Amino acid sequence: MTISLSDSDVRAASDMKRIIQSVEEVLVEEYDGKILMPPRSNLFNEGKFLRVMPVYLTRSGYFGYKSFHGSLENGVRYIIVLIRESDGELLAILDAAYLTAVRTGATSGVATKYMAPEGKASVGLIGSGLEAETNLAAISAVRPISRVKVFSRNEERRAAFAKRMTKELGIEVVPASTAEEAVAETSIVIIATNTGHGGAVAYQGKWIEPGQHIVSIGSTSPFLREVDSDTFSNSTKIIFDAPPDQIFDESGDLMAISGELKQRLLSVTTLPEIVALNNFTRTDNDVTLFKSVGSAAQDIISAKAIFDVAIQRGLGRDIGVLAERKIF
Repeated sequence: MTISLSDSDVRAASDMKRIIQSVEEVLVEEYDGKILMPPRSNLFNEGKFLRVMPVYLTRSGYFGYKSFHGSLENGVRYIIVLIRESDGELLAILDAAYLTAVRTGATSGVATKYMAPEGKASVGLIGSGLEAETNLAAISAVRPISRVKVFSRNEERRAAFAKRMTKELGIEVVPASTAEEAVAETSIVIIATNTGHGGAVAYQGKWIEPGQHIVSIGSTSPFLREVDSDTFSNSTKIIFDAPPDQIFDESGDLMAISGELKQRLLSVTTLPEIVALNNFTRTDNDVTLFKSVGSAAQDIISAKAIFDVAIQRGLGRDIGVLAERKIF
């Protein structure tokens, strides 16, 4: 049996704390060498693209892939295929638009758990879209939050976001009139937006304050920008969620960096290591930066967590045997 999970099914089955735990476990699996994950394939043609991200989780016992395609002008569609290793059963096909946002947030939550200052946090948030929502929800799952200031370029959207998230999370979320105002005097900064092709960055490194933890998730393609080079040079400890050479190949923010700073960043430690070894330390004045582009391992394990809840709650549509087994 294969089930199809729509966007509404995925939303209903998403449990942020459960997904954070699943992502944390798969990061250890990755560090232990129990994952087969080739480089993702990217095809571009006249402003349109296709990305395919396969992975085999040999310890967890699942494999599959995510694909997404489209363009900035006409939108993007996301699909995840989840397969059980033991019998090759195609368990589910999931609409992965919301899932990707939840996975991204969950990974930021794991990074924040290990990298951010302990205790109650004040948060500065740039962005008021879906990724801003899921990243804020994840941060609030790993740290108690006193107050959030949010900025986005659309005044109505940021006001609506502040009102909605105050109600959903039970914390004070207030709109800010500028990005700089939003991040000032905060202990955690979340940058969950991008400025598209050729746009100015959303966040500038000159705004950094001692002791802050910064999360940046928006620049995941060569044509997307989110933060400037000073954000990297002014951070004292930087962690990526993927190998540095992959980040430099895929993120417009990193592609803009060269020289000594690039050499420094090519030796950055990755998130699987600090989770597996639990060896990350910081001082009160350290500025920590987590830069994420996501991975197929994070996607598939998040899909499995959502699939389990969906089965328990009877969500989704049974589409029968989608792929008949062929015996040789």
